[in-house]
Amino acid sequence: MIEQRTIHGGASDQEANHPAKSLILLLLLAFSGAIVLGAISVFIGLLAMGISAGNLGDALSVSTGNVGFLKIVQAGSSIGMFVLPALLLGIAEKRRHTYLDFKTSVNPSLWFMVVAIMFFAAPIFEQAIKLNEQMRLPGALSEIENWMKAKEAEQERLTNLLLSDTTYSGLLTSLIVVAVIAAVGEEFLFRGCVQGILTRWFKSPHTAIWITAIIFSAIHLQFYGFLPRMLLGALFGYLLFWGKSIWLPVLAHFINNATATIAAFYLKRQGKSLDELDFSQQVPNYLYFMSFVLTVVLLYQYHKIATQQTTRSYGKTLD
Repeated sequence: MIEQRTIHGGASDQEANHPAKSLILLLLLAFSGAIVLGAISVFIGLLAMGISAGNLGDALSVSTGNVGFLKIVQAGSSIGMFVLPALLLGIAEKRRHTYLDFKTSVNPSLWFMVVAIMFFAAPIFEQAIKLNEQMRLPGALSEIENWMKAKEAEQERLTNLLLSDTTYSGLLTSLIVVAVIAAVGEEFLFRGCVQGILTRWFKSPHTAIWITAIIFSAIHLQFYGFLPRMLLGALFGYLLFWGKSIWLPVLAHFINNATATIAAFYLKRQGKSLDELDFSQQVPNYLYFMSFVLTVVLLYQYHKIATQQTTRSYGKTLD
């Protein structure tokens, strides 16, 4: 990431700019945004779907909830928790740091390389999912494991409900909520803000990328998908670190979510469950090796092109 503009002053300036304060401010903004926008989206959802306030509990239930209502609430909550806090932090600290630099130029070939990377890396993430699903905790931690399984099942029911509409209008709204808003919001917050703050804190972009990826995965509370989501987060982090534009990881995130949403949509239309969204048994083992090699080659080329672009734009690499 292009390093944030920093006021170089005395000790008092250094203390005022401590990354911990930026992180606390971001957390407060995210917490406040989630509450305020969540409440507003519930009100809008009740009006739009014609649901009485007395039936709010049923409408929010992951087993009997109203799909349209839940999508409205999900969209509002995501904007409040991810999009607005990132934008507001950028405004609040614009004189000291730049978290979301929308003016960074991007070599056109990088857009195509992001698409190719996400395509060829898919089998790697599929294997990571399989590996993570084999995770078992010691017997002494059985209560924790049961809680993790319960949270996983709850998230799975919510996903099934959100993607249960098999109309094309339902697909469009699902893409807006699950792919567009999630990709923009989570990348703005995690890669744009959290990764930027931690880079200042640890003075190491690589440390910041991996810690952000861990936080990004953990916050989803889907522990049996922790490994692949962490790897995805790290990939998104490096796409930003090398490419310098927040829109590059946003595109990658969108492709990941949109692909899963569309695949789930067509499975649902065929009367199949999301559990059948598994291609691992149809992929020969040698293709996993090819997937790994091609992904590494593409990432190397991405880094090379992005570095050349940075050198031309700024006279030096900013890695």
